Amino acid sequence: MSLFVKRPVILKNVVTSSFKSQLTKELEQAIGQIDRWLEQEEFQSRRLIAEAQKQDARRANQVREETDREREKQTQVQDNLEQRLKQVKQLQIDSLFVSGTYDAPVKVEVGDNIHAKLSQAEIIVKDGVVVQIIE
Repeated sequence: MSLFVKRPVILKNVVTSSFKSQLTKELEQAIGQIDRWLEQEEFQSRRLIAEAQKQDARRANQVREETDREREKQTQVQDNLEQRLKQVKQLQIDSLFVSGTYDAPVKVEVGDNIHAKLSQAEIIVKDGVVVQIIE
């Protein structure tokens, strides 16, 4: 009898100049999108609050609180992206950069060493090509 379970797999990229520039570009674009969203949100929230104020002062306060919360969330995301961008710019060529952790299925059978089967695996990628798998 066997069973498939999930285990974590860490994806690591070998830092190359092309990887570094691509990641930098993606982060800068994401930061720019949030900037544009914040600008649009500022304009729209003023309009919504003014309209709500005409109808009900309590509703205007609710709208203001909702927009403030959303703006705060987006600003936090932007701050995190800017921190990550600083880290990426400091990466050394040929170092390893953790891109994320994913769940992958693994087959477990009677008699298997569960610790070995469920231990974290790693996939090492260089310029989009898998160069090593560590189990």
